[in-house]
Amino acid sequence: MRSLLLFLACMASAQVYAQDILLINELQAANHGTIADGAGLTHDWVEVFNPGPAPVDLQGMRLISGLRQHHFRHALIVPPGGHRILWCSGLQGDGAHVSFKLPRSGGSLLLIATDGTTILDMFTWTALESGISMGRLPDGGKAWSYFPTPTPGAANRTDHARRERTSVPVAEPTAGHFATPINAQLKGDDGVVIYYTMDGSAPDTMSSFRYEGPIAMDANTVLRARAFAVGHIPGPELHGLYTFGSQHPHPLSLALSPEALYDGKRGIDTPGLHQNHTRDGKAWERAASVSLPYAPEGAGVGIRIAGSGSRGLAKRSYKLYARSRYDSPDKGIPFPDGSYHDEAMLRADASPHAFLRNRLMEILVTRHGLHVDVQPSTPVTLYLNGRYRGLYRLMPPKDAQWLRRISGAGSVDVVEGPASNTLSGRGADHRSALELLVNGAPLEELGTRIDMSSLIDLAALDLYMGRADHDLNVRAHRPRETGGLWRWVLFDMDLWAPAAENSVERMCSATVPETPFVPQLLAHPELRPLLLARITALQAAVFAPAQVRRIADSLYHAHEDALLADHRRWELELGNPHPVESSKAMDAFLNERPAHLMRHLARKSGHPLRSVRIDVPPADQARILIEGLELAPGRHEVRCFAGVPVRMEAIPAVGHEFAGWKGADDAGRVFTMDAGRTSLLRAMFRPVLP
Repeated sequence: MRSLLLFLACMASAQVYAQDILLINELQAANHGTIADGAGLTHDWVEVFNPGPAPVDLQGMRLISGLRQHHFRHALIVPPGGHRILWCSGLQGDGAHVSFKLPRSGGSLLLIATDGTTILDMFTWTALESGISMGRLPDGGKAWSYFPTPTPGAANRTDHARRERTSVPVAEPTAGHFATPINAQLKGDDGVVIYYTMDGSAPDTMSSFRYEGPIAMDANTVLRARAFAVGHIPGPELHGLYTFGSQHPHPLSLALSPEALYDGKRGIDTPGLHQNHTRDGKAWERAASVSLPYAPEGAGVGIRIAGSGSRGLAKRSYKLYARSRYDSPDKGIPFPDGSYHDEAMLRADASPHAFLRNRLMEILVTRHGLHVDVQPSTPVTLYLNGRYRGLYRLMPPKDAQWLRRISGAGSVDVVEGPASNTLSGRGADHRSALELLVNGAPLEELGTRIDMSSLIDLAALDLYMGRADHDLNVRAHRPRETGGLWRWVLFDMDLWAPAAENSVERMCSATVPETPFVPQLLAHPELRPLLLARITALQAAVFAPAQVRRIADSLYHAHEDALLADHRRWELELGNPHPVESSKAMDAFLNERPAHLMRHLARKSGHPLRSVRIDVPPADQARILIEGLELAPGRHEVRCFAGVPVRMEAIPAVGHEFAGWKGADDAGRVFTMDAGRTSLLRAMFRPVLP
């Protein structure tokens, strides 16, 4: 396809049908308020122009952008000397709608004649900001210009044209951390005038400072600058964060008009429990610029106050939106793993408890490949208009876009909350699937609708944490395809119960069925042993006290400085525990919780506890799995439930072969352990002789 288009482009000047001359005359890739279609929607648009004396019908022609093409299958007349707007909506609607959208980052368009090969016109455009179009000047001419005031359906005007755009200003020294006051200098191309702000607002020629010489700074400052020139479209903006004194790692800078934040009527971050920050929706979204620690050049985004728990606190969560109206990156907001998303969450984690608990569970779920989905988070230091706001976590939202990516599905059904409210697609199937579970349907039937491994892991993790809000923080999804199974997302993992609390009894005392359906799982003759076996394995391989405490200790030390700085920033306003206290509290919980949980489950299920000693050889000899989870080398005292089979597997390392189990005669490399018959288990291996 690409080689064909290249060949056609080379032959374009020689292959034009005189009777079908049409030209791409103007286009806009970020239309917000310029013009709307018949339904009132502001799609991207392309204007074609007929310079000839006779009407031309678009029927049979094609419009091509990259590897995408649209075939006009219905009559669509362009009058002589007239224009026709084509809506690049991505929809297959009436004849004026094109089945793809225009990339704001730039691209090329080909208009192909009805013979399928002749190129009537080809146009390449550069990145276009919101409200800007690009077109010929004059209509049908060879020269192209930017138009700050687009003219869809009308003649392009010389007084509106801009031939070039300015470059982004360069700052010396570059933004970063400084120990002493600095004088920042801005540089631009010849003939430009640079305007800048230091309060977070966007630079313009009316209310900003004109750059005349070095800018003195001796306190944390966000510098936004833009170059302007006669006859030019203003180019990209410089976003620089300058910090002094204590250096905080991974700075993320957000900058927006102080009025958009703090104005009593329209500000979104006003103080007080019942002020503007309690409001939601697009009316309470504001334009901002973001500079990420791994992408510091700055980009336009929308910002809102997010969440519910943090809204009434001085330290609030924020949500970022990549939208064309803010000139956001075409791909979306970049993340450290190379993915892009239309939205991003800046989670406040108002206490060190919340940060450490959420991060620990995220690490454990990811490291051990547990069957729930958890948002990956990146710890960052947030600066809002240059003011230090503390330690946050940057995460992709748990929305359909992220769930499509991790599931590999083209589309997904998504539900949330106790009532299984539909967020995307169809949620009725989720409710009917849960009815099967509540009514005790056989495992074989449940397995056609629900990923039972996901539900069992969710129940096991909720029981371990004893989450107080497990019934509220519910989100499930499935691929919208034949055989798609419902899985669960684990999130908001900060409200842990006291280590000795009987969370089993509390969850089983619910008056109505609620996620994760602990009483239903324990009452089901096929699901109860699966849940108990999985919890046995989790306590041995994932939550073994010594092992998980080492991970938690490493987590704390990796973020100790950031936690201490955050505590100093918010201590008076939030009254949170000291990070050292949080670390000690977590250590105590991780040490005590497994024994309490296993005892409570034994009492509730009627399966007494039995101890099995499992000796695991060094990693260079073999790996030992319990219910699919790897045991660390060494000796393990594993608490099991009598009468509940547990699957064991021995995997020899290179150069070794399995020689049998001590404590389980005649068992193969994979076998089911019965704790009532086994008290000592050791897998034996021998070197493979050459």
